[in-house]
Amino acid sequence: MIKGCIGFTYIKGSLTGMMLLVRGKRVIEVCLPYPLYILMLRLWKTKNILGKIFYYKPNFETQLEKAKSL
Repeated sequence: MIKGCIGFTYIKGSLTGMMLLVRGKRVIEVCLPYPLYILMLRLWKTKNILGKIFYYKPNFETQLEKAKSL
């Protein structure tokens, strides 16, 4: 997660997007170029990007069967 980030905004046709950050009572709008906006948006949507790449989590049924066999 990106600390303090509450969302992103983008106006179609614009070359920049905005990242919204909360600092205390204020909301700060950070202007990002479009490619960086896409990258930050993708990172914000995923909670643990390295965990999703390097660690495979088996489905619930497989975990249940493994727990029963212990």
